[in-house]
Amino acid sequence: MSTERTVLHVYGQAPEAVERALVAVFANEERTSALRLEGTYSAVLRRATSPDLAAGYRYVILRPHVPSQWTPVLELGNRTMGLEAELSRLLGGAPVFSTFVYGDTVSGYRMARDGAEVDRYLSDPTLFMEPEDGGEAPHEVGGPALDTLAEAERGHPERFADLLPAGTTPEDFWRVVLAPGWWEEREGIAPAQAAGEAGTEHEDNDEELVDEEDRMRCIGLALELWGPQEYPLAQEPEEIPDNVAGPAIAVAFE
Repeated sequence: MSTERTVLHVYGQAPEAVERALVAVFANEERTSALRLEGTYSAVLRRATSPDLAAGYRYVILRPHVPSQWTPVLELGNRTMGLEAELSRLLGGAPVFSTFVYGDTVSGYRMARDGAEVDRYLSDPTLFMEPEDGGEAPHEVGGPALDTLAEAERGHPERFADLLPAGTTPEDFWRVVLAPGWWEEREGIAPAQAAGEAGTEHEDNDEELVDEEDRMRCIGLALELWGPQEYPLAQEPEEIPDNVAGPAIAVAFE
């Protein structure tokens, strides 16, 4: 499994518009284009991930999967913090929602609209906290630092309730998909099984472990970022077949 995977999704914008916005983002940073290629997904992916390509920032743009209105963008190079908000700003305030997973330890999302980040979620925010001066990790001692971080990273689906499919409430999205694991333990919630799927396992000590790749998939399903019954973009990009991904555009920047 890759160490990190990030997929951005842009609402109501064609792939060509997303491409122009990406070019503008990196032009503003004075980064030159290293690749522009359109073709079958597998051919585009091979070129975009080639070690011979001198580019730190690499993207593969897919077409929306009918009837979804989200254009997916696979981020394959260096991660750009704040890219969701910048794309939203350049695309007239369009919603931009990214899903991501780090190995098998943590997953999450970022949501931007009207040119600003409006929500974020991490399945276990303590993994990115630094030890305090006393040498103890802040999640071991609790306190204001953890409370502040937890509020920022908890995920608030009510902030984009208008984008949820009919019949999906923000409360159910949080309880079923986002809460299992660290958040259940912190808030004393009875365990829920993510999206009704067999995405959890039980160790001998009955401690529940959540499959973070499966959670990423369930986040995609809950918002129908690809479709109501599938979200193939949580898996390794090389494992997605051409007949699923369809035609694609690859862009890269030095």
